Formats: sequence, structure tokens, C-alpha cells
Amino acid sequence: MSGVDKITMRIRSDAKEESEALLAEARREVEEMLKDYEKEAVKQAEETARRGELQADEHYKRRESVMELEARKKVLEAKQEMLDMAFSRVPDVITSLPDDMYIEFLSRLAARHTRTGMEQILLTKDDLGKYGVKVLLLANGLLAAEGKPAALSLADEAADINGGLILREGDVEVNCTIDTVLHFIREELSGEVADVLFS
Repeated sequence: MSGVDKITMRIRSDAKEESEALLAEARREVEEMLKDYEKEAVKQAEETARRGELQADEHYKRRESVMELEARKKVLEAKQEMLDMAFSRVPDVITSLPDDMYIEFLSRLAARHTRTGMEQILLTKDDLGKYGVKVLLLANGLLAAEGKPAALSLADEAADINGGLILREGDVEVNCTIDTVLHFIREELSGEVADVLFS
């Protein structure tokens, strides 16, 4: 199982646990709302019954539709909130990976996003000191294995980022920070994550 698969499994597992709790809470709130709306609908139906059975029936049907729409809206809001929460936890999950997995993640990120194979890799201050040389060697190894130019180098200065890396060649920089990569793949992954959270 690759590092990305392990990351994905861990993200799914953590997100599923957290989302199940949120979904249970959302369902409880929706059930309470439905009970309140039903009580209100019954009360109004009794009052309107005096004015005519047809008018009361029509009014009740309208209230029921509103309740259903409100309930659906609350469930959708809760699902969106859970998705947002799941994606907001990804950077912390990635940066908390075991060293070997995090080094592999950074190396694959550099190898995948290099344009020429000759860029400088800029890492966070901590990552530069802890993993810089290993990331560089593995990224160049990955490029060489694919038959691509493998002349990446490590920048002396650290990047002011929260995780991930920046590839720089001259004035051109490719932003491969975790937040940026996540931003671009979120739309693609949202359906998959929703399936995991809500199935």
C-alpha cells in the first residue's frame, strides 16, 4: 500500500469518526425541529379547522412542505460542515505522518510538479533541517527512475509556508504547499470523501 493510500485511509478513518458524531448531532437537531414543526402544524390545523376543513388541510400541507425543506436544508448544511472539517484536518494529518511517509510525500510532490527537473526545493524551516537532504535525494531518484532530468537542488533558505514545498527556478515558483494542493484537488475528492462520510 502506497504512502498516499495510507494517508487517504487515515484521513477517511479520522474524518468518518468525526463526521458520524456530527451527523448524529445534526440528525438529532433535525428530529427536534420536526417535532416542533409538527406540534405547530397540529395547533394551526386545529384552529383553522373551525374555519373549514379544506382550508386547514391546505395549510397543513404547506407547513409540511416547509418543514421538509428546512429539514433537508439543515442536513445539507451539516454535511457541508463535516466536509469542511474533514478537509481542514488534512494538513495536520499530513504533517503528522511518520518521518518516512512524510519524506515520501514531499519527494513525490516535488517530482510530480517539477517542470524541468532543475528547480530548487524550498521547504519549511523545520522540514529543511530534518528532511531536506532525504527529500532531495528521493525526489531526484524518482525523476531518474522515470527517465526525466533529475537535477533538483535544495534551497538554503526556508519557505514561509505551513507544509509542503515550493519549487523555484529563476523567477518562476510553483506553489506545492499542502493548502494549495488540497485546494486544487478538493473538488475532485469531495464526492469520494462524501461517500466515505455519509454512506
